[in-house]
Amino acid sequence: MTAPRARILAIDDTPVNLMTLGAALEGEFDLQFATSGPTGIALALKDPPDLILLDVMMPEVDGFETYRRLVAQPSLRNIPVIFVTALHDVDSEVTGLSLGAADYLTKPIDVTTARHRIRNLVEREQLRKEVALQRDQLRELAFHDALTGLPNRLMLNDRINQTMAASKRSGLYGAVMFIDLDKFKPINDAHGHEVGDLLLKDVARRLNECVREMDTVARVGGDEFVVMLSELRTDRNESAKQAAGVAEKIRTSLAVPYRLTVSRHAQADEIVEHHCSASIGVVMFAGHEASHTDILKRADVAMYQAKDAGRNTVRFWG
Repeated sequence: MTAPRARILAIDDTPVNLMTLGAALEGEFDLQFATSGPTGIALALKDPPDLILLDVMMPEVDGFETYRRLVAQPSLRNIPVIFVTALHDVDSEVTGLSLGAADYLTKPIDVTTARHRIRNLVEREQLRKEVALQRDQLRELAFHDALTGLPNRLMLNDRINQTMAASKRSGLYGAVMFIDLDKFKPINDAHGHEVGDLLLKDVARRLNECVREMDTVARVGGDEFVVMLSELRTDRNESAKQAAGVAEKIRTSLAVPYRLTVSRHAQADEIVEHHCSASIGVVMFAGHEASHTDILKRADVAMYQAKDAGRNTVRFWG
């Protein structure tokens, strides 16, 4: 697959300059033109380019002020900018570079030199984007479950620690729920792990629908999930009632039969129905009265108490 051509935005108040520049670059890059700083910024915000060529000497809003406005926009501040001007004094060049511009070209432009400089900056910007994308992907893998997209145990621990610190300041309780699916293994045995994975994804969806955006739903094992509720009440009993309501909502949701659509190569879709409830252990916490490790252990103990009580039920620790 051919890589898309880099896009360059040229901002210059003199159309003849834009035409000359365009003729030199259009064979290699996709070009966009603007005859004023504000118009250029509006175009860049609508469709951020890979590089900006910016004339310094423009009426009303000059290139330096345009640059300041550009970098004030979060979506534009990392785009490399080359100042283009007829000025030859050192002070102007120093001003442009000190603002953070990537390079500086003087008119009349040497087309060969300009093309090489622009090509180098574009390649550097594309490499920066690739590195940033890889970094984001690695972070996603490091902190999220690959199957469900939920936070994993590492991110969960961090979220609990943050909530504990916030709780110490606010006095608001939090709650952790350890959730283990009942009768999950039979679906893998009967239909294979592909169908079991579909069920786990549906569990993740149902759990997210039961909690607020500020809460955390994590997958910490095969069929084990953890829900953390933050910012409940300052009174422990009232907080426990609130947590109990959410836990019951989760228990009811996860007990609804699952209808899973299985797509197999060269075969008609198959609907697999499976009944699978959950045992839920809940622990309340406030401040740093216990470590995140202890909190999870206590929730795990309470979950096993729910299992021993017949499954498909909720038990609080302590």
